[in-house]
Amino acid sequence: MLTGIIIIAAVGLLSILSHRRSRLENKIYKNVPLNDWLTVLVFPVLFYLGWFFMVKNILFRAKVDILPFGDFDILAITILFGVYGFVGVAIHFTGKILWRYLKGGRRTMAYKVNEMFHGKLSHYLVYLSLAFIGFLIPILEINHPLILPLTNLYVFLIIIAGTVFGMSGIRAVFYTNEWFGGYNKPIFFIFSILLLILVALFRNLGLRLDVYPVSLFIITIFTSGVLTFLARQFFIFSKLGNRRKLRFIAKILSA
Repeated sequence: MLTGIIIIAAVGLLSILSHRRSRLENKIYKNVPLNDWLTVLVFPVLFYLGWFFMVKNILFRAKVDILPFGDFDILAITILFGVYGFVGVAIHFTGKILWRYLKGGRRTMAYKVNEMFHGKLSHYLVYLSLAFIGFLIPILEINHPLILPLTNLYVFLIIIAGTVFGMSGIRAVFYTNEWFGGYNKPIFFIFSILLLILVALFRNLGLRLDVYPVSLFIITIFTSGVLTFLARQFFIFSKLGNRRKLRFIAKILSA
């Protein structure tokens, strides 16, 4: 169980580090930067392994009928979002490579069409698929609690891993948009809503997170992600002049 959690956290951190390494961006293999090969071939496999280890651990536990959902039904929906997520990664991979060779002609129709796929479509497919996969795993785990609660050390390690992945994942959003708008605003509200549903569900059912390690990991991811969003916006707001602060607030309140 902890193996899967560590793998997922490592994928989030490594993806951000590889994105920031200009050496990986400049090292070209088959006309494609090395960090893009990592994004499309290595990171999805590692993410799948982390998901597999977590789900395998959950399903090996005794089942308690708390929620009226079958394991197979939840897993089927989770796998569907996984497929959409990989489609988003593939679209982004293709769009970004084409962008690299089309960006000299930004006014061409080929560039504009490619940006439709390279931009919001691929990003939303990836971000939202990951969010809903994360949301569904605690729903699966609710019917499979641990027999004994986690030790304080395990709780601490899981919270650290969740914070690392949450901050790394949200950091990826900021590469595409610094303003509270664009990708940021809808993803922020979706993350917040999913977090509120999970917290309300665990509170109303009277469930303890120390017998739900994967749920603790996911809730920590959502919490750190939402807090990172808010901290980033306050930081940007504090650096603006008075006139731009008004524009910033108007952008937050706009539909």
